[in-house]
Amino acid sequence: MFIHRIRVRETNCYLLRGEGGTVLIDPGPSGGADTVIARAAEVAVQPDEVRLILVSHGHLDHYGAAPGVRDWCGAPVAACHSAPAFSQDRRNTLPPAQTVRGSLVRWLYLLLSPVARFEPLDADVLLDDSADLSPYGVDASVMPVPGHSPCSLAVITAEGDAFVGDLFVNYTVPGQPIYMSDRLEWQESYERVKALGPRTVYVGHGAPFPGERLDHIYPARYQYRWWVR
Repeated sequence: MFIHRIRVRETNCYLLRGEGGTVLIDPGPSGGADTVIARAAEVAVQPDEVRLILVSHGHLDHYGAAPGVRDWCGAPVAACHSAPAFSQDRRNTLPPAQTVRGSLVRWLYLLLSPVARFEPLDADVLLDDSADLSPYGVDASVMPVPGHSPCSLAVITAEGDAFVGDLFVNYTVPGQPIYMSDRLEWQESYERVKALGPRTVYVGHGAPFPGERLDHIYPARYQYRWWVR
């Protein structure tokens, strides 16, 4: 399977090209469609090859560009069955933070978000917790990984790669997400992904990392970004 990472500002989007088509994981934030389209063209992915646009979870930085990407390729947008309803409440966009500065960013967002333009997720396909993606051209399936958000999905390929959305971040070291909706659910999801022994873990923010590094996942404060500590 061919895997291509596209960075749209701070968010990673991924193209998975299989024998029967291409799946785009996370089209990225609002205004990012042009970047996704341009980067897809650079690796010769044609719009009619894209069979599915899969949103890992219902946060705006992962689905905001979905309408523009859908207009380009015509593929349906898919998400967890509860993600569209979850995205309708702007308070869900940033879960509670694990760091002081993260909390300040969250409260600033909650203060200003009522005056900002906000579009909920519009999904054409609602996926169950073990959906098979082979009808869309790739040998992969989804699995639930709640914790960062309650409606998060990972994509697990037959070759052993795991696309986990914001279950982890890796700006400097593989770590916990800065924002976490449920710590117990996160721990269970972490253990579930670790038990798979993935070859490579592809995250929504930061660099992909080898699966063996799941043996030690750092607290969020180790990311050393201005909004983390």
